[in-house]
Amino acid sequence: MESRVSEQMRAGIYKETEMMREMNRNAKISGIRFDIPVEGREINIAYYKAKQENAPLILGFHGGGYLFGGNAMNDAMWSRVSEVLDANVASVEYRKSPEYRYKEALDDAYDTYVYMQEHAGELGHDADRISVMGCSAGANLAATLCIYAKQQGNERIQKQILMYPFLDAYTDPDSKGEGSLQGPILHLFNELHCTSEEAKLPIVSPVFAAGEELQNLPEAIFCMADHDNLKKEGYDYASMLEEAGVCVHTMCSEKMPHGYFESGFGKISEGEMQFLGEEVLAMIRSGEIAKASETALQYIKKWMTEA
Repeated sequence: MESRVSEQMRAGIYKETEMMREMNRNAKISGIRFDIPVEGREINIAYYKAKQENAPLILGFHGGGYLFGGNAMNDAMWSRVSEVLDANVASVEYRKSPEYRYKEALDDAYDTYVYMQEHAGELGHDADRISVMGCSAGANLAATLCIYAKQQGNERIQKQILMYPFLDAYTDPDSKGEGSLQGPILHLFNELHCTSEEAKLPIVSPVFAAGEELQNLPEAIFCMADHDNLKKEGYDYASMLEEAGVCVHTMCSEKMPHGYFESGFGKISEGEMQFLGEEVLAMIRSGEIAKASETALQYIKKWMTEA
């Protein structure tokens, strides 16, 4: 199939990708960074330590369409998540497009999960209380990791926290309705992430999973964005999980655009600001995004602490 993205646009996007990767490599964070050795390679982790010993662990996956972003790019967000949920957070630098496709990202997520189970004692978290959390494409990775871990017979993930999740790489992005996440870039995200034949795999697009594949998956907490054309697939997947017997909690942040949560905490660096649209910048300045982000985090806390 012919690409809907021009070579000129593609070159510009790749240039932005390199700029963001450089920013991520050099970012200073409030947590600590270290590499974990897995399967002949290393995965970089940005780790935020909880105040209490043997606290739960959240594996965090950043957004960016599997092309943009980095594990150290949302320092204020992950730091606040760790503080409010009183949990350790390990933000994972998974492999991304254009060099890699869906399976490499999923392998990095799963191998990190296994490593964190096996090394819980030395890192100081509870191996029996590991949850996953992600934003957008990162929420896709969190959701698909739960399905993949079940396929591997490793069903110990406690909860999945899905922020405005991307869950359908098969459906034409232009048919997903109105929202703040639109344009040719969405076609490029899908094109680089998987082939059209792979797009309906449950470990690529969870909305195409069969009911039995969803049974006994971890309890799910969904935080949708109101002004987001991915909102429908989020609600669709939440309903699918409920029908499969999974406990599901769902909220939607009114008037919020896709990606709001990543911009809702602390000071946004000048480098990060250049990648945000004017709508998001205006809502950051007004304080609306900070308020909505804190409300969403308190909602997550409620269901993370419920028995």
